[in-house]
Amino acid sequence: MIEFLTGILVIVTGVYAWLTYRMAKASEASVEGLQQQYDAAMRPYLTVSLYIRPHTPLLYLRISNTGRSPATNVRLRMDRDFFQFGEKSNPERNLRTARAFQDSFDSFPPGTELNFSLAQGFVIFGNDHDPSVTPHQFTVGSTYEYLGKVVHERHHIDLRPFLRSENERDPVVEELERIRKVLENAR
Repeated sequence: MIEFLTGILVIVTGVYAWLTYRMAKASEASVEGLQQQYDAAMRPYLTVSLYIRPHTPLLYLRISNTGRSPATNVRLRMDRDFFQFGEKSNPERNLRTARAFQDSFDSFPPGTELNFSLAQGFVIFGNDHDPSVTPHQFTVGSTYEYLGKVVHERHHIDLRPFLRSENERDPVVEELERIRKVLENAR
């Protein structure tokens, strides 16, 4: 009888050990999931986007840290030349060779933005458009670090959707423009 009870005790102990092992693994997975969620919520996110400056025909490239911690050891790269305002004759207008796209920088805090004017819509989409000067598509690569992790991202920029797009017009600004023109003509 004692051998039988000892056998049952061994089986119960084995089941208990197996269940304890499964609970420990589930807890470990839960902690790992929480760590990943925390990391995703607190990490830096470098975003690259386009926007039209209000009340103008100017397109801009914006690079910003929309995350909640600083990106460190940041490197930005453009895969193609882009001459601001179509000014190929001025090498300083080539965004690809601008300092932000050539040098690395130590820190890019949350909320920080870099804004680069590209050109007016009529320069980018006009009949005299030169794709080697103001390409409709290009890629901005970013490499940065946080908490010992390295992130490599590629942001494909496509200006084509902005063709025939209009910026929101402010009626107050339009009325002020009309008043300004009347005053200029009255002189």
